[in-house]
Amino acid sequence: MRRGRYGVGDLVYDTVRDAVGVVCDRQLGVVELEDCQGYRWRAVAARCRLVKEAPPEQPVPPGTRPVDTTPEAVRIGDWVRVEGGRIYQVQDMRSNGPGGRVLILAGRVRPWVMPGNSVRQVYRPVWSDG
Repeated sequence: MRRGRYGVGDLVYDTVRDAVGVVCDRQLGVVELEDCQGYRWRAVAARCRLVKEAPPEQPVPPGTRPVDTTPEAVRIGDWVRVEGGRIYQVQDMRSNGPGGRVLILAGRVRPWVMPGNSVRQVYRPVWSDG
């Protein structure tokens, strides 16, 4: 098993916290993990072990183009990539405080929180203006 180099979407075991999480972000030997209930924490990558590699990325949804956007600019009909690399289409959304959004995604049981302090790539239908 590889050690210390994890990709976004990998499932890893944090030996310090004794918890398993999906890698959401990685920077300078530190990984940001999220558990199945949406709780996020940071861990030193060298103190983690790989449980399962991320599945291969899904291709871009047909008829869309990538757009970098903030949570305020996400639209119903956009496609977002969430943990595990899976892409879902936005069906509905709610506000989550200053700038954040709770997205209701087609085919996903639980809503997904898009943090207010992030710029994220979404896939917007080409026929959409803007």
